[in-house]
Amino acid sequence: MAMAVDKLASEVSGKQALAIESYARALRQIPTIIADNGGYDSSELVQEIKVLIGKGKVNTGLNMWEGKPDDMEKLGVTECLKSK
Repeated sequence: MAMAVDKLASEVSGKQALAIESYARALRQIPTIIADNGGYDSSELVQEIKVLIGKGKVNTGLNMWEGKPDDMEKLGVTECLKSK
């Protein structure tokens, strides 16, 4: 979702772009906070997720049962970007 928000920020000018970029930055913090709260190494997990998403695996997220990146669709975790 942060990628979509970043894309929007590049299409807007002025103070609105700054606010949108800040929102994208906040969205990128969510996996870090969740991993930290679960007792996992957030820096390693978040970096692994970034690499997988960069390779086109856009359904990647945190599997908190196993403490590893995993396919959220496979795990049944879905959320509509459009509803955000």
